[in-house]
Amino acid sequence: MMHVKNSKRINKRTRFGVLAVVMCICMLLSSFGLSGCRFVNDITNGLKPAQKPVPEAELARLIATSIIYEDSVDDCYAKIPQIQLEDLSYSEFYAYCDILRSCSLKHGNAVSFKILDESEKSKYFSQIDSGGNVNYQSIDVYGDMDVVELSYDVDKDPSASPVRFTIAKNGDSYSVAGKYISDSMLAYYYINHYFEMIDDKNVTGLESLIRLAYDSDIYLNSVINAKADYITDYYRLKVKTNIEDYELKLFAPTHISYEIPEVFSEDGDSINSKNVNLRLLKNDSYTLEDDIPALVDEIRFCKNQNNLLRMGSTYTASELYRLLGTPIVESRDPGLVVLSYKGLTLRLVTDDPVSEKWTSGRLSSVVLRNDETYSLGKNLYIGMNVSELLLIYPMLDEFGYTGSFENGDGEFILSFTFDDYGNITRIRLGEKIH
Repeated sequence: MMHVKNSKRINKRTRFGVLAVVMCICMLLSSFGLSGCRFVNDITNGLKPAQKPVPEAELARLIATSIIYEDSVDDCYAKIPQIQLEDLSYSEFYAYCDILRSCSLKHGNAVSFKILDESEKSKYFSQIDSGGNVNYQSIDVYGDMDVVELSYDVDKDPSASPVRFTIAKNGDSYSVAGKYISDSMLAYYYINHYFEMIDDKNVTGLESLIRLAYDSDIYLNSVINAKADYITDYYRLKVKTNIEDYELKLFAPTHISYEIPEVFSEDGDSINSKNVNLRLLKNDSYTLEDDIPALVDEIRFCKNQNNLLRMGSTYTASELYRLLGTPIVESRDPGLVVLSYKGLTLRLVTDDPVSEKWTSGRLSSVVLRNDETYSLGKNLYIGMNVSELLLIYPMLDEFGYTGSFENGDGEFILSFTFDDYGNITRIRLGEKIH
């Protein structure tokens, strides 16, 4: 999850593999205005004659008809009294209905609608608010609303998300949920712009989109560029689904969710789906959550830039003494030997769990600390800065600076510890315990 980091101290929270982009809505407002669209100019709002408010069922019918029939939008909008529009422009109304119409076509021929009961409405709003993050803006900020759902003669795709819209309530008065719709459109344009930048391989545009998410000084321009490159390459190599086939699963101002149906697994052996979510935060900024793994290639232990040891391989005591010298401390537990050197600790699973002397063992973990003599691979070393690390593994910060790889002898977890200035003080590469 790409998220704003407001301190020089490294955030050590481990997040499940999600990518989050946090941006100011003011940037969105300047970038995604409706000017230039094919819609009728908003000045028509001021030309509507005074009309008597219509009841909720009629208001729901007018909106539902606009969704079902494109050629009815003009007439239905004109029949909604100005007082019940909540300043919603024709252009926004048209665009909103157009999006819901595209979703509705997956189900088939819509013939009616229903207003959800309190239990169904509560369940729907709970789905919008799902996620458990206290920083998410809740849907109740938009006030009291009813939820209307389209119904079909024969539903061609019951697995697709139901097509729903809201009607604002104020006591016994009802109106189009204008701010709800306007904010839904802003969020919709934002997440789709993200997809378009990726699909167009517009790394420069993607950099601009994600830059405000990384306001800490550890995120150099080169790091932002590395992230944009990584995201673009991931979609190019792993995502099979065309952008026009991404499925809109949830469409609300505080939460938009897309499902991408076909994505290769990390090992390329299977095809799965993945979800990308845009959430509105309580500080009126967006967080874009995209589950992009931080891939780590196999890493070996090095001394003075020379590849020495492979994780999971078996080494004799004499081999290790020859390569590394006599350890400062050698300790034994049943089936385990620990060799400690200055700035280095090795753990090996021994072949003989009972003998007082060990002859060989399988390398299960390496810990580097406060010494630049040793490194993992030829580029991970004590004292390197987090910015340098992110140039190698651009998404590692999204996973609490933890990554993993498999090499045929096991799965190994890579993790880092930093000082207050973002410099690495400890690196651990250890076998994953299942």
